[in-house]
Amino acid sequence: MLSVFTFIGCNVDDDEQVMVLPQKTITASLANQNDIIAISDDASSYDLVINFSEGLPSYSTVEYSLDGGNSMTSSASSGDNSITIPVAFASDDVFHDVDLSDFIVVNASARRFLPSLDGNTSVRIMRQGYFSAKLTWETGQDLDLILGGLNVLWQNPFAIDDSQGVTNEENVFGTALPDGNYGLFVYEWPTNTFSNPVDLTFDIVTAGGNFTFTVNAEDFGFHIWCTKSTDGNGNVSWTMYTADPS
Repeated sequence: MLSVFTFIGCNVDDDEQVMVLPQKTITASLANQNDIIAISDDASSYDLVINFSEGLPSYSTVEYSLDGGNSMTSSASSGDNSITIPVAFASDDVFHDVDLSDFIVVNASARRFLPSLDGNTSVRIMRQGYFSAKLTWETGQDLDLILGGLNVLWQNPFAIDDSQGVTNEENVFGTALPDGNYGLFVYEWPTNTFSNPVDLTFDIVTAGGNFTFTVNAEDFGFHIWCTKSTDGNGNVSWTMYTADPS
């Protein structure tokens, strides 16, 4: 008697198919993308706002440093569209630098979110009337620097700050400067003239931006002229001249 056995194999997996969700990017960015944010000269604080590209999927943190110090964090909750970092200003503070270093979403990997920072990651918050200028040169001449105010016709100068050191660097400062015309005056001590022509380099810091100029000077006098203006939204602009604009 012949017996026939038939074996039937099955390689069908009855387990449910695993769905792999696509990764989704969520970003954090400074609401104000300017390199410098000008604030009023009497402000005691500024609220730095960070926006998210959508409502947060879960608890999140933004890591940042203030003026190059240790890393700090600011937290946000599920559903938040923004977060605010309060930056305090003491009466003698003229600016603060904020650097964003990381944006962390809890369980981001498991939920296939890719959190990242977008746009500028650093900003300087500065009082709108602040002005500083550093003068450097390479010769052995003893030069001095004066920050002066000028009227609308670029006349009638008056001293705001002066620097009379003995090194090859002089620094002047202005705080709470109103809109108007200003100039940087250079002379050689003690004769109030120049014994030789010299290249003068000015590094200028303002709430409207930073500027660097090198001017070949043959005699004492004003070598940089500038105008400060502020629009209705508090945005500060400085216009710089290397020749007398009058």
